[in-house]
Amino acid sequence: MRHLNKITTHVYKNVLVTVSKTSEAKAQIWFIHGFGDSGKTYSEVFGSKLVQDYDLYVVDMPGFGSSPYNSSITSIKDQADLLGEIIQEASELPVIIIAHSIGGLVGTWLCQLLENKVKYYFNIEGNLTEADSYFSSKPLSYDTSEAFAIDFAHEIFNQAITEERFKRYYASVLWATPQAMHNWATSSQPFVKNNLCGQEFKQLDCPKVYIWGDKDTPQETQQFIRQNHLSNEYFEGIGHWHMHENPAFYEYIQRVIEES
Repeated sequence: MRHLNKITTHVYKNVLVTVSKTSEAKAQIWFIHGFGDSGKTYSEVFGSKLVQDYDLYVVDMPGFGSSPYNSSITSIKDQADLLGEIIQEASELPVIIIAHSIGGLVGTWLCQLLENKVKYYFNIEGNLTEADSYFSSKPLSYDTSEAFAIDFAHEIFNQAITEERFKRYYASVLWATPQAMHNWATSSQPFVKNNLCGQEFKQLDCPKVYIWGDKDTPQETQQFIRQNHLSNEYFEGIGHWHMHENPAFYEYIQRVIEES
């Protein structure tokens, strides 16, 4: 008989991960959030049917959500390497990566690190072009991370007044360490320039799909998808946070996994 565990929290190498395990898991699914965000962006997954067949690992990256800021591992690339080590140690099963926004950089690097261990990669409006850095480049114009954090929280609060989808993000932004956001902004730039991030995604050998909607995906990125013939899934009327803006999102994820 299949046994479903309760949702628990684990700390791996000072990184907090919210976990749901089942006794007959087919694979592990690892979830990576975006800039200023946290694992809370994936809360709906624990009410989906994925919990029946897969072990779920929802990550708070260092300095975001409940994970403390780590002054010795500050760049987004180094944090991806750290998460790769965590996944290698935690998983004997095939791995599925689901990454959002600039967390897509982390997702792409994990696929490079884990190679044949990756069963599928879902990139949700991750950075393919320089234009995708519409949030994560903002700290670059500030003298201090604290000044940016104050202004950014105010900006997101004002958007949350009229748009429901920004409310959860606002809570995560308040939770994020200002220096962690600044570090992601600065350390991601070499990989964003000249659309290197999109080329890295394109060159991955693992099964993958880029998920996007028409509300927030920049025209430059839409053009990049078409010109490079990327495997993609378009959702009309959906904005940046497909995970909680699209009620059928996790049904779509499960269908793609089952058919792959």
